[in-house]
Amino acid sequence: MMEHTIPKSTVGSDKINLALIASGSGTDANSIMEAWAAGCIPEVNPPFLISTKKGAGCLEKAKNIGLTSAVIDYKESGGSNNFNTALQSLLKQTLTDLIFLVGCIHKVNPIGGMDCYNIHPADPNAHGGDKMYGLAVHQHVLDEIKDLIYRGKKKITDRFYSYPTVHEADEDYDGGDMILRQAVRIPETLVKDYYQGLIDSEQAAKELQAVVLPYEWLMLPAAVRMASRRILQRRIS
Repeated sequence: MMEHTIPKSTVGSDKINLALIASGSGTDANSIMEAWAAGCIPEVNPPFLISTKKGAGCLEKAKNIGLTSAVIDYKESGGSNNFNTALQSLLKQTLTDLIFLVGCIHKVNPIGGMDCYNIHPADPNAHGGDKMYGLAVHQHVLDEIKDLIYRGKKKITDRFYSYPTVHEADEDYDGGDMILRQAVRIPETLVKDYYQGLIDSEQAAKELQAVVLPYEWLMLPAAVRMASRRILQRRIS
């Protein structure tokens, strides 16, 4: 179920111990890891990656940057409770201060003494909840736009936006206070093609995801710095 090497971590230093939890290819996680490797996140020690799936692409990305990684395979763990128990044990062993859920498709329970944040590819209040991850989120955004146009509340030529959001992760799905949000304009051609039935919902969602992802990659390193500074400030206050 679990494969890992414990990274070297410190307590009470002027840096943060950061864990990244991912389930897939790891493009969001990679944006943080690459920013750290470039010296753009000076507040944190070398990030520690945890994959919830064996063989996930995020593991190779961590290896390429020279970062330590671990696997807690959700399917092999025997369910949410066992998964979270194993995860909490590992995070405590690594003296984690800060957790970022970056493409993690499983519910991670809050852990006392550790700040936890999640990135959602749209407004989590309007397009969040159980099973709302990946393409399902973008499909939900586009279906809402389609409905607004159909009911005459909006015109097909109006400007539409999606709002990728980094927020605190709590007991509720996609709950918690926002730390960073970006308005991303949805291409007019994409709205027209989907509304007029020229592309199906899956293809439309993939096209919207391709528009939103680069903004997520810009947002995440900045959000890590903001969250880290909150922790560092608490240490000296």
